[in-house]
Amino acid sequence: MNLEELQKIVYDAGIVGAGGAGFPTHRKFSENVNQIVVNAAECEPLMMVDHHILEFHLQELVDTLNLLCDVMNAEEAIIGIKGKNMHLLDKSVVNSLSDTRIKIKEIPDIYPAGDEVVLTYETTGKIIPEGAIPVMVGVMVINVETVFNIYKAVNKAEPVIDKYITIGGDVPKDITVVAPVGMKISELLSAAGYADLKGKAVVNGGPMMGKLVDLENDVVTKTTKGLLIFPVTHSIVQRMKMPVATAMKRASAACCNCTMCSDLCPRYLLGYHLEVHKTVRAASHGEVRNVEAFLQNALCCGCGVCSVIACQQGLFPSKLSMEIKGSLGKHGLRRQNNVQPEHVRPERASRLVSSNKLIDRLGIRRYVKDKVEKVDTVFNPSAVYIELKQHVGKPASAVVSVGDKVTRGQLVAATAYEDLGTSMHSSIDGTVQAVTDRFVVIGK
Repeated sequence: MNLEELQKIVYDAGIVGAGGAGFPTHRKFSENVNQIVVNAAECEPLMMVDHHILEFHLQELVDTLNLLCDVMNAEEAIIGIKGKNMHLLDKSVVNSLSDTRIKIKEIPDIYPAGDEVVLTYETTGKIIPEGAIPVMVGVMVINVETVFNIYKAVNKAEPVIDKYITIGGDVPKDITVVAPVGMKISELLSAAGYADLKGKAVVNGGPMMGKLVDLENDVVTKTTKGLLIFPVTHSIVQRMKMPVATAMKRASAACCNCTMCSDLCPRYLLGYHLEVHKTVRAASHGEVRNVEAFLQNALCCGCGVCSVIACQQGLFPSKLSMEIKGSLGKHGLRRQNNVQPEHVRPERASRLVSSNKLIDRLGIRRYVKDKVEKVDTVFNPSAVYIELKQHVGKPASAVVSVGDKVTRGQLVAATAYEDLGTSMHSSIDGTVQAVTDRFVVIGK
């Protein structure tokens, strides 16, 4: 198999990054890749999806990484995993990797270890240039579940129609399930035994970078990784609910210009010219002529360390930064003076944020379970809502019409191969009930 053939298989299977923004995976493949880094950090607290795939499917991941190395002529693939999770790996498989191009790299138990800039540095020692992507330093970063999806596409011709999801938080028992893409989140939670959500809010994603779920409308997508349930009064929920305008007013009233938000910023510590306190100052005081204070936010990863760990005033700098970053992208504004950091800042080692400190600061210690069980529940949704944009790039266009009979795994929407996008498939057998500018709705 060559590179072009693998790209076509991955595109046809609709594979995108299984967490984060959902970048179309086939567009990541390049002959300029020298090192493949697998993100097995399980970056945010309470998330366990990657743990279960690593525990039960390590050999499949290794086989796929060997294939990726072959087609891209990469020298090595590195699985970056926290030392505390090494016990999950099958020892016989790990031992078989001795003196091979597949490496297991223990990384520190810090947050955000899964940020691609941080992970690339911790696994390879390379610093990605400001405003650049990993391939600029010969690296491709890929998620554990994404690698597993490639395995299924290559070996079983299976498209992405199911999603591994951790359900946890303020519940008696945390579980990881495999749910159909397009299933209503409310229906999924009810079927999994979490129907009583009175006084609770649900977060799609982790407690730091996740977003509140609209239980009336939100559905499982290819990037859904966790559904965390918290009391509506919890500080995590209140932080996510806070409007940007409120965060701005609080900053203008209470920011003491201590610079701690910048001092602890993970990307600043890697040598990036990202000084969040300057953004807070400029935004809250209307310093619109200080253009760099706004443009620098293109470098922000939205990890939230500045908001949850650094700020002693209870402000939320990351909320301002991500709002500005979104506006920059929407208006096509780019930072022009990006540079290649020559070295990490000398104070970095003493300013890393441990996962334990983050858990305590978030107030979720009581929600951390000793074990999260992988449950083989078979879900049977009455209908699925296949979103046409579950990825970075152009939305997919429907290739089916109302009344069409479709089968599980059948193509229902696609983006042109030459465009940045991917393919969508039905996750159930059924009939197309509606086609809108957002969904293909399939019912039984």
